[in-house]
Amino acid sequence: MSWALCLAAPIPSAFGHPLDDETRLRFSGFGTLAAVHSDQANADFVRDISQREGAGDGWSGKTDSLLGAQLGYRFTDELDVVVQGLSRYQESGHFEPELSWAFVRYRPDPAVQLRAGRLGWDVYQLADSRYVGYAYNWVRPPVDHFGTLQLVHIDGADVTFKQPVGSDLVRLKLYAGRSDSEIYLTEGLSAEFDVDQVYGGNLDYETGPWRFRVSYTQIHSDVDYRGPVADAIERVPFANLDPNNVLGDVFGFDRITLFSLGALYDRGPLTVQAMVNRSKVTRYEGQIDSGFVSVGYRVQRVTPFVMMSKVKTTSTHPDGSDIDQQTYSLGARYDVAANLALKAQLDRIDTRSPGFLWRDTDSDWRGGWSSVFTLGLDFIF
Repeated sequence: MSWALCLAAPIPSAFGHPLDDETRLRFSGFGTLAAVHSDQANADFVRDISQREGAGDGWSGKTDSLLGAQLGYRFTDELDVVVQGLSRYQESGHFEPELSWAFVRYRPDPAVQLRAGRLGWDVYQLADSRYVGYAYNWVRPPVDHFGTLQLVHIDGADVTFKQPVGSDLVRLKLYAGRSDSEIYLTEGLSAEFDVDQVYGGNLDYETGPWRFRVSYTQIHSDVDYRGPVADAIERVPFANLDPNNVLGDVFGFDRITLFSLGALYDRGPLTVQAMVNRSKVTRYEGQIDSGFVSVGYRVQRVTPFVMMSKVKTTSTHPDGSDIDQQTYSLGARYDVAANLALKAQLDRIDTRSPGFLWRDTDSDWRGGWSSVFTLGLDFIF
């Protein structure tokens, strides 16, 4: 977690001290090399809904492997800029670089921070650093909870206020902007999000080893559905159908409201994290409920952990796009060096309805048990 905070707020410099060339400029980076093995022959395992293909029956190196780099420059003690690039496997079916952060930050006071530009989507704990694998014990954040996130970044602004309360700390962040994203839904169908508005905020309370967060976010978007499925709807004779309207009623992604509660306990060798989230969509009064609980215990360089996560969608008209899945995870992290961590993780996944969390599913597959084993190497520089 401390490394995630360092990457989120780089270029440290003591307030009140003159800046030189070494403290003005800072370059850093992070990455993951990982191999995933799945025993599921009826569908392919993916990390999140932005990926077109996943790990089928056998080994795959594309699901979790990625590389990121970050450059920061501090003009004064109060003003700096940060740019971050990330290359990962995406909807295009290839590893592609993207500009994940590019913002100007102004801190007129230690208690106030303002940023403008391209920002990480800090919708709930770990969301804006979920690709920095070194920041957490798992191979990847739980797919049941983070896999359905629609956005990686927003183009806009945010403001953060910090206020000590005795020995505790209260932090409030408010943000607003726009974004775009592309989600691969199923074979022959993808959704291109043109997010007109995304706004919300989160409130953190830190006391001793505890950190609590409550979050709220609204997304308003125009969704353009593409692929053979959308083309077939448009070609229905004499119907004059608009595939965006038809599929919009099915998926309901044009308006999304997210609520989240999170708690983190980190003291000594013990780390406990829990989170619950509810996303409401316009689809038939639909909602996506997800959450996870993770416990890790560090013994010298090794941190074994266990985790349970779950996701379930509900609506007044359930169909094949619904998700109902629960995962039990067991793994360990070995800190090889100060900037290098080796991880192993076994996921036992109980899928009752795969929805769009799996790829290349057989037409008659409705779920079942799957075993996914991952070896990963996370590094920072």
